[in-house]
Amino acid sequence: MSIRKLAVTITTFFLLPIAAGAVAKVPTTVALSVTTPLSVFYGESIDGLAQVTASDGTTGTGSVTFYDGTTSFCVLSLVNGADCPEGTEKGFAAGTHVFTAAYSGDETHAAATSNAVTVIVKQDTTTTALAASAGAVGVGGQVVYTASVAGSHGPVAGMVTFLDGTVSMGSAALSGSGTAALSVLMLVSGDHAITARYEGDGNSMGSVSASVHETVAGSLAATATTLTANESSAVAGESVTFSANVSTSRGGAAPSGVVTFNEGNMTLGSGRVQAGVASWSTSGLTAGTHRIVADYAGDSLTGPSVSAPLTVVVSSQQASGGVALGTTTATVAAGDTVSIPVTVNGSAGMAKAASLSCSGLPEEASCLYVASASGGAASGGTATLRISTSAPRDCASSTPYGVPAKGELLPLGLLVMVASRRRRVLKGLMSAVFAMALMGGMTGCGTGNCTDLGTRPGTYTITVTGSVGGVQVSQKVKLVVTP
Repeated sequence: MSIRKLAVTITTFFLLPIAAGAVAKVPTTVALSVTTPLSVFYGESIDGLAQVTASDGTTGTGSVTFYDGTTSFCVLSLVNGADCPEGTEKGFAAGTHVFTAAYSGDETHAAATSNAVTVIVKQDTTTTALAASAGAVGVGGQVVYTASVAGSHGPVAGMVTFLDGTVSMGSAALSGSGTAALSVLMLVSGDHAITARYEGDGNSMGSVSASVHETVAGSLAATATTLTANESSAVAGESVTFSANVSTSRGGAAPSGVVTFNEGNMTLGSGRVQAGVASWSTSGLTAGTHRIVADYAGDSLTGPSVSAPLTVVVSSQQASGGVALGTTTATVAAGDTVSIPVTVNGSAGMAKAASLSCSGLPEEASCLYVASASGGAASGGTATLRISTSAPRDCASSTPYGVPAKGELLPLGLLVMVASRRRRVLKGLMSAVFAMALMGGMTGCGTGNCTDLGTRPGTYTITVTGSVGGVQVSQKVKLVVTP
């Protein structure tokens, strides 16, 4: 209840005789009125007004205390227009409430208590709504049912019971926001009419939701999970992406759950299935051999499945007695050779004892490991890895296109000399022959009209594997071939 206004009304009364020597206080009266209906629902406001009047017309001091029965709920100084704090007017429990206001009095004014005002607070009406996480599941599928309960005038509290027909599946308490949830395993096939029943409490009446129909199929659809990775071998610190493909033979049962990626009993990461695929990337695999499996947990329509183990070998970036490349990116024009410095760790002469090989090279490209002459004195030494590419050419020739063979320029020179004497007559002929000669040099059709495209321009990722002193190290190199 909120006594929204505290009024002090000065009224003149006749003075009563006072005994000699006695100090008489001025009589006061308190009038309490409720300005809202005397019958309200739980959660609705109750407002009122207390009016304090002194019999001699003077203004008193002190305070006014408001009571609900014997319980005080608001104290105000005797100041005209004072209000109880916001929110005091709400929250009175359902039932009968008798309100009074008591004036404390002061040195010259007597205390007084108001008349009683009775207000009936009725239980609030409520509505309940129900939602399901899935409308169709297989036998054994899990569904989460969420009930939302709202009061017409105030907050709600209490329990919600979830029913399959007339059979209770379980109960849950309402949260402060008016929701309650229950997770259920559907074990019986067929159509199920699910409802949520709010039980109500002393302040709120109960209510029942509309039915939500749940279809439970005979069984969960079987699934198969396969695991792949973008790299079967990697260097420590390099990112590796794992992709789990989850498939099912039953139409309409598209997997939509979560896949965890595990090594032994350790979970490394997880990904949600989207369009049948869940992915996870990491650069935290340590050096060594890793056997990874993908574990699909299943969902409301599909069953769980686990992939076969996938092996990924991770090498150290650099180890004692190993080799290391001086770059991770190399650029070369088609037909040229690029050199990459190689550092060999270990005792003197190790560079000569090391061996390197390349995999993933583009067509008509090769690599060659060349050790230094000395091999180093105090350490393993330095060496070079040469990656060679091929230019486009005629199949019958090793000469790249656009480079004329020896002797091709002599007839053209003779034509120019003749043209200087008979400029006007041979000018057009010279231009035509020159154009033809240039086209022949550029197209390189050659005998048999065969074309060798050589190393095609593009970006390639190659793996360089080095072995020295019993230690094997692999490193990725991005090779960019330009035209």
